[in-house]
Amino acid sequence: MNLEMTFDDKMKPVNEQPDQKLCHKKAKGLRFLSSQWWCPVAMTLVILCVGLLVIVIIQWMQLLQVSDLLKQYQANLTRQEHTIEGQILAQQQTANASQQKLKETIDTLTWELKEKTKEQEGLLQQNLNLQKALQRAANFSVLQVSDLLRKYQANLTHQERILERQILAQQQAANASQQKLKETIDTLTWELKEKTKDQEELLQQNLNLQKALQKVANFSGPCPQDWLWHKENCYLFSSAQSYWAKSQENCRALDAQLLQINSIDNLNFILQATSHSTSPFWMGLHRKKKNDPWLWENGSPLRPHLLKIRGIPSQAHPSGTCVYIQEGGIFADHCILNAFSICEKQAQLLPTE
Repeated sequence: MNLEMTFDDKMKPVNEQPDQKLCHKKAKGLRFLSSQWWCPVAMTLVILCVGLLVIVIIQWMQLLQVSDLLKQYQANLTRQEHTIEGQILAQQQTANASQQKLKETIDTLTWELKEKTKEQEGLLQQNLNLQKALQRAANFSVLQVSDLLRKYQANLTHQERILERQILAQQQAANASQQKLKETIDTLTWELKEKTKDQEELLQQNLNLQKALQKVANFSGPCPQDWLWHKENCYLFSSAQSYWAKSQENCRALDAQLLQINSIDNLNFILQATSHSTSPFWMGLHRKKKNDPWLWENGSPLRPHLLKIRGIPSQAHPSGTCVYIQEGGIFADHCILNAFSICEKQAQLLPTE
């Protein structure tokens, strides 16, 4: 039997012998290692742990990438907010500047309307004086007086309608929005043009009345011979050229002064009277130094809304800088230059009864 056992042991494969020894040795230690599956299970657990570790590392890297993207997105949002805030602020500033400019334009137009109204009242008063003078002229035709009165009544009615529209437009402008303010400005501008046309008609009517009065034998006129009459003043256009100081002396010798512009109506009359000539005409506006204010002969300052002076010389001259009118424009130059001149003095109007 011993021989058979030995033979059997020798016939077993060589590989099976160490495993049995190993298993017998492990069996002496931990019991759960005595199973033949513990090696695959251990390898599987190791592979799972390594896989989980790799997954954790990958997720951590993805989280870092997402964090960087979130930071970039937050920075972009901040820049966009700053840009939008700047655009909103710029739009608000533009809107405020536009509204302020509209208000200033309305104030200027309102002031011009008031000036026009005052000038029209003066024209109407002058028409009344002319009509009374015509009635006192014995040789004046009654039919001509009747026609003039009808024209005067029509002008009065037209002026009343214009004034009513102006008052209504001003009331609407006070309560209107920004869009309505623009429309009101257009309306006021149109009315100013209409009023200018009406004033030109009144001026023409005054000229016609003056010519009619001059034809009356018993009427001497409010101005000397060769002088033009407009409202309360008489105007003389010189026939010779001289420098500004000499022109001033010539006017004073005639008990007059150089031209002084006090209203838009006065300016329109002078522009119309000089429209036929291309020559320059001195007026009474001057200043000694470059930064001095513009002053008239009587010392009163220039009203900036009336005249816009162009061509002011850059270098000063001992004679000073003087203003002249030429071809519808207002210019300035050295007072030593030669030009025609316009003298002005008060008209001798008939007293009203």
